[in-house]
Amino acid sequence: MTETLFDSPQTPRPILPEPQRERWQPLRIGLVELFHYDSEEFWFRDGHLLLRGNNGTGKSKVLSLSLPFLFDAQLRPSRIEPDGDNGKKMAWNLLMDGYKRRIGYTWIEFGRRQADGTARYLTLGAGLSAVTGKTQVDSWFFLIEDASGKQDSRIGQDLWLTSEQRIVLTRERLRELLEERGQGTVFENARNYRRAVDERRVEDLPLGPALEVRLVERPRIHRPHGGILWRPQTTVSPGMSSRAKSPSRPSSGRLT
Repeated sequence: MTETLFDSPQTPRPILPEPQRERWQPLRIGLVELFHYDSEEFWFRDGHLLLRGNNGTGKSKVLSLSLPFLFDAQLRPSRIEPDGDNGKKMAWNLLMDGYKRRIGYTWIEFGRRQADGTARYLTLGAGLSAVTGKTQVDSWFFLIEDASGKQDSRIGQDLWLTSEQRIVLTRERLRELLEERGQGTVFENARNYRRAVDERRVEDLPLGPALEVRLVERPRIHRPHGGILWRPQTTVSPGMSSRAKSPSRPSSGRLT
């Protein structure tokens, strides 16, 4: 089920997913003002994420704007775009041939259980800004973790990437929010960010069978008399289920 990211502290929201293992496991992916998404979350279940929807609804975009980008911080189209087309620039994912200026965020949250049972969280994220007439986007990166190692902040619970007026935070405002409160660090360049990610041994995260993302297309069934009938795919594999959110967006299903 796709969970919408409520960006106002006054807005009630579901209880966030909790880690169950001692090893880091992915919990959530979030996109804010990127592509056709205003503010959206996709929740993992036991390291698995199922994205389903019609062709062109943005399933591949959810992944291309988060993984592996949030690990290597490389903005090259050959790394970001699902088809590897070098002619497609990151700026398009922000401006969409309609915006003059736009700031967006992408992030992924991991969690693990310590030996004493307490939960730790680590969020990797990137901020992107594009302006009409400029081919290059401005980028910055961040880690969210408690400096004292006691209680890590979580997006949508302890901090938000938009203001109460739903205005996306600037880089300066994000730095003020994280660093002045000891909740994380903002990086000006990809090199320092990658080094920080490596130091936290995030490369040991379960990116194999334990982190599985499935993209499921809705098959098109041609009627004998012409036309196309969309048939929902309700069962992907034993024990897996999902719920459609809308015909214009992919939905995420959590394994049961």
